[in-house]
Amino acid sequence: MKINRDDLARFFDRKGFYLILFLCIVVVAVTAVYVTDNNLKKMAELSTTQNTVKTDSSTKNTVSEYPTTKNNSTTKEENKVKVENTNSTNVSSSSKTNVSNTASKTVENKPQSNNAVNTMSNITTASADTKSQSNATLSLIKPVNGDVIMEFAVTKLTYSKTLDEWTTHKGVDLKADLGTDVVAAMNGIVTKVYNDSRLGNTVEIKNGSYITRYSNLEDDVSVKVGQAVQQGSVIGKVGNTAKFEIAEDPHVHFELLKDGNYIDPMQYFSK
Repeated sequence: MKINRDDLARFFDRKGFYLILFLCIVVVAVTAVYVTDNNLKKMAELSTTQNTVKTDSSTKNTVSEYPTTKNNSTTKEENKVKVENTNSTNVSSSSKTNVSNTASKTVENKPQSNNAVNTMSNITTASADTKSQSNATLSLIKPVNGDVIMEFAVTKLTYSKTLDEWTTHKGVDLKADLGTDVVAAMNGIVTKVYNDSRLGNTVEIKNGSYITRYSNLEDDVSVKVGQAVQQGSVIGKVGNTAKFEIAEDPHVHFELLKDGNYIDPMQYFSK
């Protein structure tokens, strides 16, 4: 049998459209059934998972609601705290009792302490009186046997040949030839040996609250710092190292200080 192409074309023109439409509907229906079935399975799995989680959660809550071990330990801790508080109360009471006893003993011994203070005060007063007598009887000898060529002038002015002006003068200048021995005016300890930029080579001797200074000395000084010297012992020789007094005759510049204040040494010379 021979199929005519024109007949076949007419057949598809009339019935082919419905066939294709039917096939499309079948495909859509099968796809919908497949998707729906997968969704139902997933929803069932999700529901099972949620039920499992809820069961676990309720189990955990049940366990945490009855911590019998924790309650026992808490009770022990509370008992321990109570015991510690009781002990601290006893210690505090004992400490207060000891402090009270110590305070009473201190009060009982207080008159003796006052007596000791009074005794120390008397000793200090006696020592001060001794120092006052020692200061009052201070006696110096002249570092060199010479006349005063420039007097002590702190509260007034005196004329300086070198500076060619009226100025203050914190010591006395005692005339003596170059190379003349300079002796210690009092007993004491040598505290400084140095070169003063204005007064030249200087030796400082201290005795209690008094300090004596000897300036315008030669470079070859006879004493050292820390050396004990006796009144009248040689400490150096007359020089010409005092730049601020170079225009004067050869001399020793001599200063006396008491408690850090410059005073006139002339009133302390014994001869």
